[in-house]
Amino acid sequence: MASAVEVFGLTREYIMGGEALTVLRGVDLTIPRGEIVCVMGPSGSGKSTLLNIVGGLDRPTSGSVVIEGEDLAGMDDERLATYRRRQVGFVFQSFNLIPTMTARRNVELPLVFAGASPEERAERAAAALASVGLAHRIDHRPTELSGGEQQRVAIARAVVNEPAIMLADEPTGNLDTRTGLEILELMREMNAAGRTLLITTHDRAIAESVADRIITIVDGSIENIEQGGTA
Repeated sequence: MASAVEVFGLTREYIMGGEALTVLRGVDLTIPRGEIVCVMGPSGSGKSTLLNIVGGLDRPTSGSVVIEGEDLAGMDDERLATYRRRQVGFVFQSFNLIPTMTARRNVELPLVFAGASPEERAERAAAALASVGLAHRIDHRPTELSGGEQQRVAIARAVVNEPAIMLADEPTGNLDTRTGLEILELMREMNAAGRTLLITTHDRAIAESVADRIITIVDGSIENIEQGGTA
């Protein structure tokens, strides 16, 4: 099976207080197309940094990330922005919705940056919200939605441009157990539609319920790779 994501010798250092803080230490990882991979590890282990680098939100200190055969290191800022807009969908723990905008407008945002017409934006946003069960909440603002509904809006926003890869950083972290399981079921549906998923989580039960493979990162290094419950 062809690889969606290939990570080679990835390191990331930050300078804090005049000293170097190493967050990732020579990470190697290959994710085949269509796989769900959960990355586990304690806070500060480097899992969110790994996600941000794969998503083009951060650049590594050394090493490389190859997406569908193209090295992110060779992309200038404009090409990297196009990559983030067209090839990757992001889902965050804190939802990152704009509170003054309706669900529809929040989902339309990636399409605005993609240059879609107002008519196309409205149609595709409505379809994306319907796909996550929120057709009836399309004109509600985030403050009028539950946490689970807000995360559904965030997932609709992540998939509205039909990306091949979805990156989810603790997507159930702010949700109760039942709602979290509903969100995970939605993400399984996104995977069944052909998308590759890379998810960070602290919760082993969540990882085992959704992942094909579970990657454990400790102190910036991969400590263990094991089969998940769906493999």
